[in-house]
Amino acid sequence: MKKAFYIGAIIGGVLGISVALGMDILLGNSLGGGWAEAVAGDINRLFNASFPSNHYIVFVGVVFAISIIVALGALMGGISTVMLAGLFKALTKEK
Repeated sequence: MKKAFYIGAIIGGVLGISVALGMDILLGNSLGGGWAEAVAGDINRLFNASFPSNHYIVFVGVVFAISIIVALGALMGGISTVMLAGLFKALTKEK
């Protein structure tokens, strides 16, 4: 089951980062901005600051937000592959 979890975690993490970056690339301009603009707006609103979207603090915030998405994707991928492995193991068990 460890092997199934690791494989699912890797696949989930790769899918998480591809979806997060794909949303930024494909939908960034049509929705009013990408990850950097969203994080800059949140930081500026939260701390009453005026950071531009290319500031290093905003970059750290973007990396943090995308890493949370990747971690959640990896966790969900790992759990789902363990469940699928358990299901297939139960289905192929002979009496």
